[in-house]
Amino acid sequence: MRLTFVGCTVAVAVLAALPTLALAHQAMMLNLSPIHQSNPDAGFEVVPVDRGEDLAIQCDGIGTPGAEVSVVMTLDPIVGETPTGFDAVLLTDEVIGGKTVHVRVPDIADLVHHTVTLKVYVTAPSGTTACDAGHMRIA
Repeated sequence: MRLTFVGCTVAVAVLAALPTLALAHQAMMLNLSPIHQSNPDAGFEVVPVDRGEDLAIQCDGIGTPGAEVSVVMTLDPIVGETPTGFDAVLLTDEVIGGKTVHVRVPDIADLVHHTVTLKVYVTAPSGTTACDAGHMRIA
């Protein structure tokens, strides 16, 4: 009898904590606002990101019914960065929410210390549009 009471108490505590844990994870993804830093070698603004980091990208057309969203990370040819053997990565672990797509920076060792351009392509019944999400340097 005592074991059942303890088990129920633990279950209630875990269930009570779930909304808080979900909100904390969601806030981490939605409040992503890395500091932009200038990269004089590249000639454009670069955002430092870590492998596995969650990104939230807003783009017109994402919330359109029937729209397909693709997120592509293309390597920028920066002097001093070693060749990887590939030019781009299609990010497939995406979650759509409203006009925002959530993606995770891929955990690919060859991307470490490389600069990439992130683009979102939205294909809707009215046509395809592309949104430039900026340049990032993978740490």
